[in-house]
Amino acid sequence: MASAPPTIMSAQAEDSGVIADILADAFQQDPCMNWAVPLPAIYRDFYRFLATSLYLPNGLVFMDDQQRAAAMWLPPGADHRVPVGARQLSLVLRLVLKRGPGVLSRLNQAQAVMEQHHPREPHYYLHAIGARRSQQGRGLGSALLKHMTQTLDAERVPAYLESSSPQNLSLYQRHGFEVTGEAPLGPGGPTLHFMWREPRETGV
Repeated sequence: MASAPPTIMSAQAEDSGVIADILADAFQQDPCMNWAVPLPAIYRDFYRFLATSLYLPNGLVFMDDQQRAAAMWLPPGADHRVPVGARQLSLVLRLVLKRGPGVLSRLNQAQAVMEQHHPREPHYYLHAIGARRSQQGRGLGSALLKHMTQTLDAERVPAYLESSSPQNLSLYQRHGFEVTGEAPLGPGGPTLHFMWREPRETGV
């Protein structure tokens, strides 16, 4: 007997810790994350900072009802740039103290590459999606993507994401995203793939 599909729900402010736990675990071995932020010990604080300062107040954050997977989106018109403040500076300081000042060039290079390729036309932006490593391969990412692509198609609005792992390209392509370009995050760094999705006719 097939298992029931995951139930997707909107995350609230009080879920920020759970969202951070999920995404920190999901990105522990992500090639782009490991290159730009080579200190997995701060990933949980990093994703909690993003969730509480940007995505929960201004965007759309989802998780499954068993807290196994999560996704963070921004709607058209929302500023995707990370807000500068004491919490961000604290994270950067921890990174520098552990990995040395040279890591700042990697962060700046990664941010420059992402900004250079970020579309200017209105779109939904998928910043992060992932499942806990023990729960990967169970269709949770597909369920999260389908939940949001239904909205994209109903509103007739395109979407954009950066795929930080080549293993995920086929997943995004199954949900209508197409690779529009690619670039290394920096000299000798891993490749980031830029993907765009035009809205589909409802039911297609």
